[in-house]
Amino acid sequence: MNKGFTLLETLVVLAIVAVLTGVGGTALLRALPGAEMDRATRTIVSMCRHARFEAIKRNERIRLQCDMQSNSCEVRVRSDDTLLRRFDLSDLRNRVEHTKSFTTHYSGLGRASVAGTITIQNNTGLSRTVTVRPSGSVVSE
Repeated sequence: MNKGFTLLETLVVLAIVAVLTGVGGTALLRALPGAEMDRATRTIVSMCRHARFEAIKRNERIRLQCDMQSNSCEVRVRSDDTLLRRFDLSDLRNRVEHTKSFTTHYSGLGRASVAGTITIQNNTGLSRTVTVRPSGSVVSE
């Protein structure tokens, strides 16, 4: 009695694995730009919240600036321009960019001096929006 696999059985299994890997890899590559957009959106929301909490904690104005030219967002102490946090969107693979610049200052009470939206878009046309409300709260869409 033979307890091994035949060459044909092994080749059939390898062919099935190759097809499944090809289908799974293609789906993964299609999902990657959306995952990077989600990451960028979460990071910008986190930076907005960080700026607000720092303003409340320090009881001084903190600037959040998302600049289209440098394609980055920064959180700085307004009085001495100390950099607290920076996120460079150019570091992402699928060319995520700001569609316009946005700057606001959070007061010691956590309120935003300017309400508005931060919109980012990647090279596949996918876009996300982060909205800063006058109260200082942040929502993403």
